Amino acid sequence: MNRPEPPSPARRPEVVAEGPAASTDALAAELWRGRQPGRVSYIVAALSFAASLFTTTTLGAGWYLSTRTDVTTDLLPWLGPETIRRVWSDPDLLWLGLSFSLPLLLILLCHELGHYLACRYYRVPATPPFFLPVPIGLGTFGAFIRIRAPIRDKRQLFDIGAGGPIAGFIALLPFLLYGVARSTPADLYLAAEQETAELLLILPGNSLALELATRLFHGDLGPNLTLDLHPFALAAWVGLLATALNLIPLGQLDGGHILYSVAAHRQRLVAMPLWLGLAAAGLFFWRGWLFWCAIVLLMGLRHPPVIDERPSLDSRRLLLAWLTLALFALSFMPVPISMVGVTQ
Repeated sequence: MNRPEPPSPARRPEVVAEGPAASTDALAAELWRGRQPGRVSYIVAALSFAASLFTTTTLGAGWYLSTRTDVTTDLLPWLGPETIRRVWSDPDLLWLGLSFSLPLLLILLCHELGHYLACRYYRVPATPPFFLPVPIGLGTFGAFIRIRAPIRDKRQLFDIGAGGPIAGFIALLPFLLYGVARSTPADLYLAAEQETAELLLILPGNSLALELATRLFHGDLGPNLTLDLHPFALAAWVGLLATALNLIPLGQLDGGHILYSVAAHRQRLVAMPLWLGLAAAGLFFWRGWLFWCAIVLLMGLRHPPVIDERPSLDSRRLLLAWLTLALFALSFMPVPISMVGVTQ
């Protein structure tokens, strides 16, 4: 995820140049010199990665076991002293946690580096990737970079916005394929009521990419079968969820950047209908979409303008825009996660 600052004349340094293109080039060069992240930013980024490695490793072991039909676990889904002691003193649990956390953080890092390297290419000042460790659930809320200057034009906006999801999807694909190949089909019989269930199971949501990988290695699973995911596949599943969330075409999410770079001011015409569609998904499919509705509202439904609105996307970038739409379709999960009661 990345969030560029909107253009602000009050912050622009005075530059002397000939013509619009020259003036924006000079502005970019001045901003590049004046807004590069310092050593503290890189130290904070490294510490955030280390903290996220600790939280995702510790909580990832319990999270992984909670998704399987063949085992039960009493590891608590928050970062308490007992959970830390048990995971880091048990080599088997620690290996499970690392088998989940290392691929996951690599996927998230590649996503953010896709944004960051595009910023470096265009000399747009940006922070290094910061990770967001949390003491519950998966152990992380993902990662982000902070773009510290306005973006020049729609081509730059597209390259910076699309670079993250494309890089992240490329990174998760081998983990998805290997992990699904090593996953195990298992019987799944849902209880009529959770109160009568013998086991409560965290069920990761299905996406088109996960379904295609499952059919490739295991064929068509029947109605009473599920896949006990390998830790690599579970990490790739989180990567697919992160890709889908970031490619929602609203506000300053990656999908919002891409939509604005393609449609420019017409993005404002479709912003509210898209937001209402997301709200409807929250009412009828998964309540978590309502949380994302609130996040998008806080960020703003309308994308801020770039400095120079005139250059349009070329045919290569338009083709890549269709590719990002395909990635969104492959990654999207109507119900990303559910808690179900099963009988054994």
